[in-house]
Amino acid sequence: MDQPNDKPDKKAKSPDFHGAALIDDNGREIPITEAMVQNAISDLNQKVAPSSKRKSRP
Repeated sequence: MDQPNDKPDKKAKSPDFHGAALIDDNGREIPITEAMVQNAISDLNQKVAPSSKRKSRP
C-alpha cells in the first residue's frame, strides 16, 4: 500500500537563488527573484524612455 510522503523534498521546496539577496534594515535576507529583476528593469525603462517618446526598433 502506498503512503503519502510526509517529508517534503527540500530541493523542490527551496528555489536556488544563487546567493542573490537583499539585506533589509533588520538584517533579514530577502532572496532576489527573477520577477523582482524584471519589474525593476521595466520601471527603469519607463523612467528613461516613456512610451510616448520611445523610438521603435526596425
